[in-house]
Amino acid sequence: MRPTVSLVAFFMLAVPAASYAQHDHPPASATVEFGVLPLAPLGPAPCSQTAPGSPADPCAYRIHALFPDQVTIAKGGEVSFNIHGGGHGFAIYAVSKHTTRDDIGQQLCAGEDPSTIPPESAASHLCNNGLGLGGNANLARQVVDAKDDVVLVVPQNVPPGTFPTTNRVWSEPGRLMSANAPAFLQGGTAAAPVGEILTYRFMKPGRYLVLCANRSHFFNDWMFGFVDVEGDHQQ
Repeated sequence: MRPTVSLVAFFMLAVPAASYAQHDHPPASATVEFGVLPLAPLGPAPCSQTAPGSPADPCAYRIHALFPDQVTIAKGGEVSFNIHGGGHGFAIYAVSKHTTRDDIGQQLCAGEDPSTIPPESAASHLCNNGLGLGGNANLARQVVDAKDDVVLVVPQNVPPGTFPTTNRVWSEPGRLMSANAPAFLQGGTAAAPVGEILTYRFMKPGRYLVLCANRSHFFNDWMFGFVDVEGDHQQ
């Protein structure tokens, strides 16, 4: 289950979903919370009680997620991604309509979906091994969708390197949008929880993969979600 951190008013996201179900028409817009700003420990020990969500916190994977991790909008609609927490990148790619979370995730960190790992079992998150040379986040990847079409080709990360490839999921072919400056995106503070807000208008029907381009967040923690765009000529 996703962490029940009282940091973002996720209940507001239920309104568009309920409206969609009632009228059988997708909404023109949606909002996705991109990560969580940790204002309290993410769980009992071994979670850090003093620096929640920091790179040294073994439970940081619990806030590297999109809430919700799947939304549906009408063709021509837009999705706003509210950036929370720090160290994020951002990218969008088209995938086949039958591509699932597990299809993508098992190519990143095979095994249990990190979102299902409780904090007291953080040690069982086998890919959460930081950015040490040779670690999971540094490996080269070719990621395909449910049709076996190549979505991402990411070279090995060998620090120290140079931007844009150092600790970035950097794959230009097919990429629709990225926000990946030399400094990662930052998501506000306790006083102003929302940092950057990224908005993208989806003009073509289909299914789209939205991911955090921080290698450790994406490869280790499955920080990605989907946008389904309804209209004519589905992919």
